[in-house]
Amino acid sequence: MNARWLLPGILALALLLRLAAGLSQDHLSAYERVGGDSWVYLDIGYNLMTGYDYSEVAIPMAPLYPVLTGIAQRLFDREAAIIVVRVLQALLGTAICFFAYRLARLIAGQRAGLMAAGVLAVSPVFVLESAQILTETIYVFLLLAGLWVYCEGIAIRVTPLVSSHRVPVGKVVIAAILLGLATLTRAPLLLFPLGLVLHLLLVYGWRRGLQRAALLLAIYGLVVSTWTAVNWFKWNRVVIGAEGFAAFLYIGATDWQGPSQVDVNLAQDAGVEGALPSNPDAQEQLYGQAASSVIGRDVGGWLSRRVNELTSAYLMPHGTLFFPGESLRDLALDWLRDDRTPTGLLRLMQGEGFWPKLALYVLHYAALLLGLVGMWRTRRYWRLTLPLIGLILYTSLIHFVLDAIPRYLFPLEAVFWVLAACAVFYRRPDAIHANSATIETVPQTEH
Repeated sequence: MNARWLLPGILALALLLRLAAGLSQDHLSAYERVGGDSWVYLDIGYNLMTGYDYSEVAIPMAPLYPVLTGIAQRLFDREAAIIVVRVLQALLGTAICFFAYRLARLIAGQRAGLMAAGVLAVSPVFVLESAQILTETIYVFLLLAGLWVYCEGIAIRVTPLVSSHRVPVGKVVIAAILLGLATLTRAPLLLFPLGLVLHLLLVYGWRRGLQRAALLLAIYGLVVSTWTAVNWFKWNRVVIGAEGFAAFLYIGATDWQGPSQVDVNLAQDAGVEGALPSNPDAQEQLYGQAASSVIGRDVGGWLSRRVNELTSAYLMPHGTLFFPGESLRDLALDWLRDDRTPTGLLRLMQGEGFWPKLALYVLHYAALLLGLVGMWRTRRYWRLTLPLIGLILYTSLIHFVLDAIPRYLFPLEAVFWVLAACAVFYRRPDAIHANSATIETVPQTEH
């Protein structure tokens, strides 16, 4: 195939796979209240669109995705609403492949971009995730879009093809809007732009960097504050990003044993007798008190628990629950411990869901290992890669403190694949190569 048709072909394949995965589902099952978060997003979204009073009830998530599902439910019947959301997510999932292509191409060239897009296009977890009524697809879309726009602006500064005083401020504005919308999708991203402030100071110097950092924070804060304003004027509550940070801190400090047991433990750890308060502000305060009590009793145990949980979340690929059958990891460990025979290995390989789960493991560990290699190999162009590496470090730190499960770390896999592609096809970026110069030769003085 001609090289110029490779990217359109990859994107077409990505869209077809995602539409097939989404449209083949039982759409009404998303409304069933049988575990998972899908029905919660749908329920809260519908309530928000129909004027439900949340003055005395917490909304345990950022608002953008529930609002999206609520709009779909107001415009269409129940089944059609899910179809519309899944078609939209198929389009957004395809766009994720495009943004990964542009990021990898920016850092390491055309072949790296095509590899990043190709892997994400066919990766089972990215294909199947687009069919879920969950936040991951729209969050990764907004996150990669924001990082791409931001890094495109930085690339103009660190390449000698364009004079550094011509840096388009508009890219900072667009990146801030996209990252603000990402935070309104998944609130733990809230403080990430502070890391970009430091990055801007490193790239542009003190004066210009501070100007752009102030603009980034102002636009970002304006976007995020829209939800704060809604909560204040409608329900007289102060909410920044989302509610529930204290709850995730408490859950991360204890062992998850189901929602009912969490309430029992919460009452005990916070010293509450009788029923727990229903007011959202009082609940948040109670979770904070309980978390402080649990951590203060055994700081060492808390640190050990957090290290173990974060490590386990990284080592377990997201998406294995999409497939039936027992845990592949548990079956493999049982075979290593109790069997170790070719017959037992054959039975393991013939088990339900073995091959798709194996593909998830292979792709997940390939992304992690090659991504780490990519961080090192592209170190010369740290001005372009530091926002990606910073996002990985920031998310890891946030979920070291808060609750950590594979689903919460899944959005990082797209970033790891961008860096992994840069490791495999590393070379000097196209623009820099064409000018036969390096980033280090760009003057860092003010103009």
